[in-house]
Amino acid sequence: MKKFANAFLFGLAVIVLVASCGPDTSKKKDFTLKDPTQVRAGGEVDAVSSTTMTMKFGDEVISLNMDDIINISEKMSAEDQDAMDVMNVNQKLMGAEKEAQLLDVNFSMSDEPIDNGMFIFGIQTEDAKKLTLEMRDEEGFSLVANNMFEINEGQNYKAINVSSLEKGTYNFRIKDDAGRELNREINIVE
Repeated sequence: MKKFANAFLFGLAVIVLVASCGPDTSKKKDFTLKDPTQVRAGGEVDAVSSTTMTMKFGDEVISLNMDDIINISEKMSAEDQDAMDVMNVNQKLMGAEKEAQLLDVNFSMSDEPIDNGMFIFGIQTEDAKKLTLEMRDEEGFSLVANNMFEINEGQNYKAINVSSLEKGTYNFRIKDDAGRELNREINIVE
């Protein structure tokens, strides 16, 4: 009887262990906005699912895949930050030459301050491109985002989750591999 009780307890322990190590289905991967009526582009969220969300951007309704949301990367190491600073100094020294090297895309964004944690923008291009996104604080000293992303030929919509950033004005720069860039200023109010 004692062997049977030990075998029963051992079996029960194994079942509990296996059940606790299984996939966690209680956590949904849905994306929710703090206030869906205050979407960055001034529209409303029409539908939210685990893979896409449909919202109004300007005068049109767009559908964003969760892959189109760019999360702000963790802070860079001191060595990487130094290398980035040296590259930026070099780019500023070549500023006169860069005047003619604007990024060849049609960029759109709302002029309204960001008040819901999501910065949504549109890029229309004739060619697929790999782009680098940089965001710096208003003074330009502190790099708060440095991400790479791809866009396809035609109209592309992207969103940046800026909810971890403090209120304020940020310099937003997108550049391609050839050094052509586009600069904008965004204002986060919440």
